[in-house]
Amino acid sequence: LQFSIEAPGYTQQEGLAFLKQADPYIDIVQVRTSDVNENHPISYNLKKNPFLDLAEMVKKSGIHAKVASVGGYQDPLLSDQAISVGKMDLAAMARAWISNPEYANLVTAGREDDIVPCLRCNKCHGRGKNDILASICSVNPEIGLEHHMKEMISLPDHQKKVAIIGGGPAGMCCALNLQKRGHTPVIFESSDSLGGAIKHAEYADFKWTLKEYKDFLIYQVHKNGIEVRLNTKADPQSIQQEGFDAVVTALGAHPVLPKIPGLLEAHPYFYDMVFKEPSSLGHHVIIIGGGEVGVEMGIYLSRMGHETTVLEMRDMLAADAAMVHYWKMVRNAWQNEDNFHGITNAAVTEVKDHAVCYLDAQQQMHELPYDSIAVAAGMASYLKEALAFQQAAPQFFLIGDCLKPQTIQQAVRMAYGIAAQI
Repeated sequence: LQFSIEAPGYTQQEGLAFLKQADPYIDIVQVRTSDVNENHPISYNLKKNPFLDLAEMVKKSGIHAKVASVGGYQDPLLSDQAISVGKMDLAAMARAWISNPEYANLVTAGREDDIVPCLRCNKCHGRGKNDILASICSVNPEIGLEHHMKEMISLPDHQKKVAIIGGGPAGMCCALNLQKRGHTPVIFESSDSLGGAIKHAEYADFKWTLKEYKDFLIYQVHKNGIEVRLNTKADPQSIQQEGFDAVVTALGAHPVLPKIPGLLEAHPYFYDMVFKEPSSLGHHVIIIGGGEVGVEMGIYLSRMGHETTVLEMRDMLAADAAMVHYWKMVRNAWQNEDNFHGITNAAVTEVKDHAVCYLDAQQQMHELPYDSIAVAAGMASYLKEALAFQQAAPQFFLIGDCLKPQTIQQAVRMAYGIAAQI
């Protein structure tokens, strides 16, 4: 029996009364929330198992049926603890097995640290507004491609030494997959730490799943003894001199500054500075670009005490987010912030000294005052810099944002696919 607490039409007490009457006829009751979206929690819910208290309430009601709880159960230690103290009898999992098909084997082998964190992106339920309804996974590149594995993967003919230029998620994933195939990857990272474009996950509390994934990749790189050269800006000549068999460029991308009159003079901020140093921005912040990144910036700044207004050209905010379950919960997050304001169908035409000018859907001009401006208008790849390594080794590959700005899911799958060709 699936049982939704406080579903429309009855209260918790009425629901518990029904369960007691139904108890003789059921073996397992699966406790869910009244909203189908909430049963698939995303990172804006800061609790790993946000609905455990509902299961505990049913468990304490005295029914004999086994009580199962849904929502975010991936950590085996937390699940085991909840069962051992009597809060539930079963942890109902789905996404944990999509991101980790070998979940049971990892747990029984005592390899919990090898369980890949789920990003809770809900792309396993479908992707963006205009995508086909197909199941994919941001951290498991094989999902959706299982029927192609035999033709995609071939055994390497000999061990190769591979230079990976860039220590972001694509570079780290490629290195890990190369090592599994018997190769020797070396990661060159120009900064003092691994992480690349997802380092900003350190700052916003609602980015905790992405932070866990970043930390997991870094941990796996070091655990597996992959050589990492930090504070090292690789160049084609040095790579060639070391005699690498292949070079994989994962240089990433940089934010795009739209060609809007006056914008450059306003000294706009980009996502990395917004998350790292929110106090450097003024009180009233206008964000140009209302995709998922722009909305995240707006929510974060609102929670930091800023008054934020997000301007988006399209007819909806966060239009690039996964539509099934995920988008509505992101919408709930921004609607719960009193300081967050979103304006759609807004085409920015000019930035003045203290006002941003935009046209609405009726071609009416508006001016919004600001203290600071942030921009989330897309990314541009470091393609030219990456192509400089073409002759540095017998084999050359591009992955991640330096080929084309992309999502974590796309970068991870590309890293996997390229590693399979080496």
